[in-house]
Amino acid sequence: MKVWFLFLFSFGFSLPIVASAKDFRLYLKPKTIVGAGEIRLSEFTNWKGNWNPVIFQNLQSPKVLTPEQLVDVLNSRYKSEMTEAGESISFEVMGKEGILLPKTTLVSKKDLERSLWQNLKESVEQTIGEDGELFRLSSEKESLQVISGTKLVWRNTGRTLHGGKRLFPLDYYFEGKMVHSESVPFLIEEKKKAYFTKREIPAKTVLTEEDVEIRSFFTADHNREYVEESPVGKTALGVLISDTTIEKKQVRTLHTIERGQEVQLVYTAGNLLLKIKTRALASGNRGDEIPVLNLASQKILKAKVQNEGICLLEEI
Repeated sequence: MKVWFLFLFSFGFSLPIVASAKDFRLYLKPKTIVGAGEIRLSEFTNWKGNWNPVIFQNLQSPKVLTPEQLVDVLNSRYKSEMTEAGESISFEVMGKEGILLPKTTLVSKKDLERSLWQNLKESVEQTIGEDGELFRLSSEKESLQVISGTKLVWRNTGRTLHGGKRLFPLDYYFEGKMVHSESVPFLIEEKKKAYFTKREIPAKTVLTEEDVEIRSFFTADHNREYVEESPVGKTALGVLISDTTIEKKQVRTLHTIERGQEVQLVYTAGNLLLKIKTRALASGNRGDEIPVLNLASQKILKAKVQNEGICLLEEI
């Protein structure tokens, strides 16, 4: 009975002391992007308490922080700012090491383009000339907030360059180690030569020199195949709008009558109209004279192309 009384008495006596102790456990994030100005505890740890002190201000370069360093700072700050007399507190920080990366330096659009172009000139195997000669590039960002106190390195820019939208990886190095990486979008335009229409071309029109002219232009569309050789004599498969590039799929060498096609041969003499089934032995356009084979007699005749599927026999 005396033993139980002593145990309860000692437990009751020590209870206020145990209750007054505070143990805080938090986790240090491996990497945190921060801005300018004040950096609070909750920004780079999982801390959710009402007490959320400013730990750093106006960082100008990456800050490496160990759990032990953070414990010392927190124990000292909490005791001086929060605890009452006699209260016992302690912090435990989990994690290996954390780094704060201040994005406080602004790089302009022009500087981004100049930096990437210099890298491309060194890494791309093909000849790209100066910016604006064979290629031109433009950043899709007006500016980029980068990590202060780091070295910027473009990575894996490739050995070839062609038009289109592309993401270029940008790595950040601090004290010889890569601490962060992000992708920056750019638009690449490639200089090409192609034929342009000088007027609207109706469908099924055979192109002439008056209809087209060759020009140089920049394009970001790498997949389109433009007509680079003269399309004169080829037929527009559809309507071609004025002052636009001509694609290979839009024109083709066609004839009013194609070789091997079945042709109706027409002969007129006064009121006499004679129609004969023949097969074209050569291709020809309207007004051309081509050989045709009479399917009944197997005799070869010469006829003039009049229209699609129709030839005229002028002499028997």
